[in-house]
Amino acid sequence: MQSLAWVKVWQQAPLLQFKIIVLVILTLPLLSCQTYYNIAPTPMPAHGATRDRVNELTLLTYNIRTGIGIASPGTSPYDTQTWKKYLPLIAEAIRSTGADVVAIQELLEGQEKELGKLLDMNYAYARHGVVGPGDWWGVGILSKFPITSAFRDVLSTGSGNTRSNAVVTLEINGQSHVFISIHKDKDLGDGVSIERTADTANQFTGAVSVMGDFNLWPDDPIMRKMPLKLVDSADQVNTPGSRFLKRVGTLNGSHHPDHGGRIDGIWIDPKFYQVIDTYLMNKKYWDASDHYGVVTRVLLKK
Repeated sequence: MQSLAWVKVWQQAPLLQFKIIVLVILTLPLLSCQTYYNIAPTPMPAHGATRDRVNELTLLTYNIRTGIGIASPGTSPYDTQTWKKYLPLIAEAIRSTGADVVAIQELLEGQEKELGKLLDMNYAYARHGVVGPGDWWGVGILSKFPITSAFRDVLSTGSGNTRSNAVVTLEINGQSHVFISIHKDKDLGDGVSIERTADTANQFTGAVSVMGDFNLWPDDPIMRKMPLKLVDSADQVNTPGSRFLKRVGTLNGSHHPDHGGRIDGIWIDPKFYQVIDTYLMNKKYWDASDHYGVVTRVLLKK
């Protein structure tokens, strides 16, 4: 019946009306699922900076579990009283890392704005789905640098749960740097999401980073589909922090009894960045979510 109704509209609507209908249908999903705002008054981080350029970046990826903290797994993510209570702790955890760019997963729409205000950072949000499964949460980017563009990149609609990436371009030292926040569907094991992410990353010739919750161990064969130009930052250094990260993993043991895997990570392009260190955020904040935040410090190559 729906297809017949659309055929009727196609046949009977005047040309101008039809063009308007098509334009609204095509643009509404884009307008309704992705926003970005620049609110930070000064985009220049203090550390590693000179008057004209930034030499060092601190990157963070963090699955915040919709801001409900250590509440029981049955707690509804829609419980705004719960997440509003715990979101300042998420902000405090982020602030403790000194991060300049943050990729966030399991983010409820509106939380990116709250975190942006709490941290005085620019923010972007991409909803996983437009209507139906996935329309209540998404991924985002927080930044101390100006956001010049952002879009929602649909990865998959499998297992009844649409997933999308937030693809955000920042202006750093007058150059474009692209950061992709990913939260792969753990029930979709065919590699389509990683392939789609790789295709998008490969479209950019400048600096690109993919940060997020991959829901895959680093040695999973699917991870071989990641862009060849990108490398896992944890493999680029051999420091106490990187070794501890690999040994402990990124899943909070109090929420995941079978934890021990490293499913969250930061992939960077070594052509543009040199990894200084990679490590977990301070243990003080581990129970703010069921994932530990992963921090990577990089030098910008000239």
